[in-house]
Amino acid sequence: MGTTDDELDGVNRSGSAKAGPALPSSSSGGDAGRISKPERLLNLVAFLLSSRNAVPFAQIKGRVAGYDDDASPEALEKRFDRDKAELRGLGVPIVYEPLDEHGHEGYRIPREQYFLPEIRLGVEEAAALAVVQRYAQTATADPLARPLASALRKVVVDSPLTGAAAASITEQHMLGVRTEELTGDVGPNLEVLTDAVLRRRAIRFRYYSIGRDEENQREVEPYGLGWHDRHWYVVGRDRGRDAERRFRVDRIRGRARILAGPVFNVPEDFDVSKHVDRPAFLLRRDGQGERVTVELRPDVAFMARDALREGWTYDELPGGAGLLEFDATDRRAVVRFVARHMDRARVTAPAEVREMARSNFRSILAAHEGPATVAPAPAAKRGGRRP
Repeated sequence: MGTTDDELDGVNRSGSAKAGPALPSSSSGGDAGRISKPERLLNLVAFLLSSRNAVPFAQIKGRVAGYDDDASPEALEKRFDRDKAELRGLGVPIVYEPLDEHGHEGYRIPREQYFLPEIRLGVEEAAALAVVQRYAQTATADPLARPLASALRKVVVDSPLTGAAAASITEQHMLGVRTEELTGDVGPNLEVLTDAVLRRRAIRFRYYSIGRDEENQREVEPYGLGWHDRHWYVVGRDRGRDAERRFRVDRIRGRARILAGPVFNVPEDFDVSKHVDRPAFLLRRDGQGERVTVELRPDVAFMARDALREGWTYDELPGGAGLLEFDATDRRAVVRFVARHMDRARVTAPAEVREMARSNFRSILAAHEGPATVAPAPAAKRGGRRP
């Protein structure tokens, strides 16, 4: 990338720009080989960032390590042009400013364009990051854990949470995240799925459908990966059904593999969170949909209150209890949701779902009625020692 006529005019004569502090240079009379190219580029960026005004090349030459050797002026200028073009290609906003009213001209890097804006986190956002960070630190078998931890280090300094608040167990319950090691083929399959998503290549795998209690082979164009309620999901277009579907990664049987063929296009309006973060009672349909009301005791009600989804409502009752209302299309999933809270939750409406939940609890109680039994001691192996 060559310079303009104005730039050449600026770099070929000494300007009156006030340059910033000079960086350490190589020893006098050294050659360009003593400074590596990455170091030279970093030196140039640091010098321009530290300069308050535009700096002509005449003040860069001889002051910045990498432009202070015995090369000819023409060679140094060409080196600077190459470096400047490469830095611009990397996104560094090196700009040339013509002579201004104060007599300054040359190159500078606008700090407001170079540095990212400061991140301001709310308490809820910081709580979410605290939980995700614990996952990244403990789920070492997850292939995404290392890049996730690296990204978190860049924003954790802006978190308003400190000490015990950042490690609060309440946040884990609110967000439904648990730090567990990946087992079986989940880790290797996540690597394959991540590669397929990035390369936009279709995948094939055998999948266990818990609703039908059967395994089937699926060919999927994976649009994205998401984490929700202790599980990884891959979302994409199921070619066999010609529809978007989500698949829980730990229900993939065996190893997924990438298929040969052309790349696919991801819909512009695709948002993985709209698929992954849906509650179970909205995934399947055993009815046309209905409004469900669940009464929650105080020791769990605060979690529902602080994690409301779109379309949910929460009414506080005396003593800290609460009424949670939401839409549902799968009654069995509603019953499982209530059963997970044991005696801390009960369905109050509609009557059909309330009776379904009661029947479920009665079945559980019936299975545990009667006197306790003691399992017989295992028979001693022949030839073993007597007790």
